[in-house]
Amino acid sequence: MNKYNPQKIEKKWQKNWEKSGFVKINKDDDSKQKFYILDMFPYPSGTGLHMGHTESYTASDVFYRFKKMQGFNVLHPQGFDSFGLPAENFAIKTGIHPSETTRKNMENYIQQMKSLGFAYDFDEQAVTSDPGYYKWTQWIFGKFFENGLVQKKTQKTNWCSSCQTVIANEQVADGKCERCGTEIIQKEVPGWFFKITDFAEDLINDLDKVDWPEHTRKNQRNWIGRSEGAVIKFPISNFQFPKNNPISNDKKTNQFIEVFTTRVDTIFGCTYLVVAPENALINEQRAMINNYTEVEEYINTAKNKTELDRMEAKDKTGVEIKGIKAINPFNGEQVPVFVADYVLGGYGTGAVMAVPAHDERDWEFAKKYKLEIRQSIAPVFFGVGENAVREDKENTERSTVDVIIKHWEKDEYFGLKWKYNGWKTFVIGGIEKGESPEEAAVREAREESGYKNMKVVRRIGGEMHSNFFAVHKDVNRFPVKRRCVLIELTDGEYENPKEEHIKNHDGVWIRKEEVEDFLTIPETKICWDIYLKGERAFVEDGTLIDSGDFTGLSSKEARSKMIQWLEENKSGKRKINYRLRDWSVSRQRYWGCPIPIVYSPEGEARFVGEENLPWTLPLDVDFVPTGVAPLAKSEELKKRVEDIFGNGWIAEYDTMDTFVDSSWYFLRYPDPKNEKEFCSAERLKKWLPVDLYIGGAEHTYMHLLFARFFTKAMKKIGLLDFDEPFLKLRHQGMVLDKAGKKMSKSKGNVVNPDDMTRKFGADSVRTYMLFAAPLEDEVMWNEENIIGVYRFLDKVWRMQTRIKMNNEKDGSRISNFQFPISNQFLSSNDKISKLTVSVNRTIKKVTEDIENLKYNTAISALMILANEFEKQEKIASVHYSKFLILLSPFAPHITEELWSSFAKATADEGKYDKYKESIFLQSWPEYDEKLIADMSIEMVIQVNGKMRDKMSVSADISEDDAKQKALSSEKVKTHLSGEVKKIIFVKGKLVNIVV
Repeated sequence: MNKYNPQKIEKKWQKNWEKSGFVKINKDDDSKQKFYILDMFPYPSGTGLHMGHTESYTASDVFYRFKKMQGFNVLHPQGFDSFGLPAENFAIKTGIHPSETTRKNMENYIQQMKSLGFAYDFDEQAVTSDPGYYKWTQWIFGKFFENGLVQKKTQKTNWCSSCQTVIANEQVADGKCERCGTEIIQKEVPGWFFKITDFAEDLINDLDKVDWPEHTRKNQRNWIGRSEGAVIKFPISNFQFPKNNPISNDKKTNQFIEVFTTRVDTIFGCTYLVVAPENALINEQRAMINNYTEVEEYINTAKNKTELDRMEAKDKTGVEIKGIKAINPFNGEQVPVFVADYVLGGYGTGAVMAVPAHDERDWEFAKKYKLEIRQSIAPVFFGVGENAVREDKENTERSTVDVIIKHWEKDEYFGLKWKYNGWKTFVIGGIEKGESPEEAAVREAREESGYKNMKVVRRIGGEMHSNFFAVHKDVNRFPVKRRCVLIELTDGEYENPKEEHIKNHDGVWIRKEEVEDFLTIPETKICWDIYLKGERAFVEDGTLIDSGDFTGLSSKEARSKMIQWLEENKSGKRKINYRLRDWSVSRQRYWGCPIPIVYSPEGEARFVGEENLPWTLPLDVDFVPTGVAPLAKSEELKKRVEDIFGNGWIAEYDTMDTFVDSSWYFLRYPDPKNEKEFCSAERLKKWLPVDLYIGGAEHTYMHLLFARFFTKAMKKIGLLDFDEPFLKLRHQGMVLDKAGKKMSKSKGNVVNPDDMTRKFGADSVRTYMLFAAPLEDEVMWNEENIIGVYRFLDKVWRMQTRIKMNNEKDGSRISNFQFPISNQFLSSNDKISKLTVSVNRTIKKVTEDIENLKYNTAISALMILANEFEKQEKIASVHYSKFLILLSPFAPHITEELWSSFAKATADEGKYDKYKESIFLQSWPEYDEKLIADMSIEMVIQVNGKMRDKMSVSADISEDDAKQKALSSEKVKTHLSGEVKKIIFVKGKLVNIVV
């Protein structure tokens, strides 16, 4: 037997696969079920593939080979996102045309992919800089233009002074250009915008249709930012409007400030208004503003900040607009108006009502500028168990005070242990008529603690409401309006309390570090937390207080009734807003898809027409950016436009954002050589949408969102019949160095896949990448660990010397036993029977794990089976051959070589001709249910302790798998109306979901 030589074996089989056309498929074959698996295609940079590509593309290649062996007709394409700034910047430095460097880079990428054994058909690529591809990018743009889905407008945009181009919001990271790291400034630039906002609602709702990681769906929802609330008109007091009268709808003069809010229920806590620096009100009311110079200076400073910087700034800044007051339409109260850049001109109305007691940003601003903080929503708590509110009992309202009493010398606090219900609290007592909370706190503290001398320090927090059944009074306390007061004893003078005050509890002193654990009532825990950590805004729903006729309503009830009041009084209306902005696609650079628009002498925009596509990128261009689009320098383009459209016509000189190119490329792969259509109707229907998409989570806000928009827009105008592009999406984790640091050229810790392949072989690299961690987790690249994978493959190689050729049917059967079979029934001498059970178990495990992209545990199962093989004197060929098929998606070269060796070993018998075929033309092995019957258990699924479903699962199911299966049960989903607090897993028995 020759020594395992991966480099020799891998080159051999890569040549054989290419020569045999192994990757070719008949895309019109209807005899097999289709499966479309797709990678996020790479940008062909000069540095070549990185380890992140290696992990992601190995993951998809494994799945491709697996589905192919299961009998699917699998489309597994690859291409290049080949337009973009890096190639253009390189051209500026070297003078080499971007098309030349891009071509060479793509050739290198293809060679690297082949060396790793990735099974792509490179004869059918999607290359975005190919005129045969971008012709259809332009065609789609034209269809959007004809259907009003794209428009030109001048708008303040993100401008990178280094790249000399507009940058989309999604391409700004920490206020800097994600490409070059230059600080972004705001600049008014005319450009083309896709109307992605028209699809905001569908982009949110349809996330429920797809199998995507929950964090990705959540992040998309947050980015789109749907807010349901109300637009409220605050009259401006300069005009001396009568309070609460209907407001004029005359738009000629801005007599009111419109604000958008999702929390109209908090409006009685509004103590000031804030307008964005862009708000037109400031200029319109210039004559009325006493400090206009100060306001103007602030606005000029805000102009150079990005929206992201303004939203995420920790230090909130602003200037009061003196001379203007706004009138709260609900109570007629005048409040000051500020200009502050944490409010965005493009969101809502560009103005907000500030309720600092119930909004964290407003709280920070109010504390900084010493503005009033007024509570209008009280947190609400409900009793549980025997203290739950009882419908058959009387409701009694009460006002109480919780008193935090601090020791005069020690860092200790006075608490009560209640005798009848086990409560542990601070001193609690009623506030009598005419008393303030502070007066009540002193009285109760003296009565229940016995201490005489004390001082009031301050109130703690705001008003809270408790609703519970008071067992000792046999009535509902509904509601109990609670306040908390901090008191410090000045000395230890003490007098025994009267029995009537202490009969229900015992007083104790608690050390500060033990107070939190001592308290059992949530309301008192909150008081203590505020005392320790400081006052803060209460931002949740609750019950309205000090809110006029709406006092006592829940937040939800109040929002509905208040909006109704606004509409009846013509002071506002219901409104839904989105954070999402239309997508700016114009770029003032060269190496991109030309925008297929020309302008008439009168300035009217017109699509160039299908007959003129592709609208090619001119070659006579100086790449050096000047802030003016490079295409404006092209004489060939000017002549082309005049020849086709006539004198006075000019071209659009901007090119498209490269994210446009990648927003539809998945539609091209089923039919990449079609010159008449972007894809034929037959192949669209057969292959789309994509069944499995694998790529980085960093594309959540850009590529994935834009691809979904393109799909929905194309469906709207009749080009597609589906509305989501990717049915299932999975992300690979980041690859780190062995110290756990992100790889980067600047740190000098980049690992080149070529070097690793030459050193360890492609099969070892592939297998290690997927074995080192779950696919979605970070992978630490460590050469010391990859050696272990190399040894595993070497072990598999050496096993071939102990293969025992046998009748395959007999080899898959255990004789003389009744099913179900458990290991306890197998004698220690019945090694073949035990091994058959192990093989069947491994088939089940590996099959299910690959299907769920749990590659690390699949490889682990194969390693365990290999260890069992190693203990055998002889290994049945049927077992070894099935093992090789299970291993083949991960390590295709070594398994293909070993599989072919069977053809030589069995040549004289003539019984096993299948070994003369590629291992990847074999059927994926199936397991015998009877042989693994002892592996299954019936798992009970509970919600809050009540059984809601049962399902048969593997006896050794992991906690994560059990939780995932439980949450995916349709019967269980109907009972998950609340927030999932925790999930309890009892191995071999149940999963209990607590909501």
